[in-house]
Amino acid sequence: MENQDKKRILIIEAALKRFAHYGLAKTTMTEIAKDISFSKALLYYYFPDKLSLYVSAIEHLMQVISRDLVKSIDKTKTASEGVLKLLQKRQAFIQKYYNILESSQIIGNELPENLAEKFHKARTFEFIIIGSLFSRGVANKEFFITDTKLATEIFIDALSGIHFNILSKDKNMFPGKEQFKQIFQKEKMFADIFLDGLRAKP
Repeated sequence: MENQDKKRILIIEAALKRFAHYGLAKTTMTEIAKDISFSKALLYYYFPDKLSLYVSAIEHLMQVISRDLVKSIDKTKTASEGVLKLLQKRQAFIQKYYNILESSQIIGNELPENLAEKFHKARTFEFIIIGSLFSRGVANKEFFITDTKLATEIFIDALSGIHFNILSKDKNMFPGKEQFKQIFQKEKMFADIFLDGLRAKP
């Protein structure tokens, strides 16, 4: 069983590299198998098709990113620094894995239900992280917030609004790389203003 798990992880990691570089459409199961010297039959033993492998690769990636994010935030000295670190990490993640994320838009209406669920879990995780940072800020007397849940909702809604506004101007469904830069710049400026407004009153 342990050996099977190792093979499965090897396949997923090889697929991630391919998807990150070429995207979903231009990646084949044959290429992934060749990268790790596995037979195509072995790949199909673990994953019935490329889409199921893509879903597993996304799930694996989200787990890796989540662990990395938690470690990075734990090292921050203040809640404000933690929130900004989250935005910075998210931007770095998008830049590195842009082709993978873009592929989920290409799938469009064919987006598997379990993949949509994983993206929902990622958003929920982000909500929990930001909420915990706001709570940490209150506990450390860095922030003055009477309702951390509401503050978290407003913060995330505003970030979504920035995202939507930039996309609506160009009538795109998914941001291009330059648009992501604009989004990040505006997110950071908004976060600075928002966090400054939460500073604990003397």
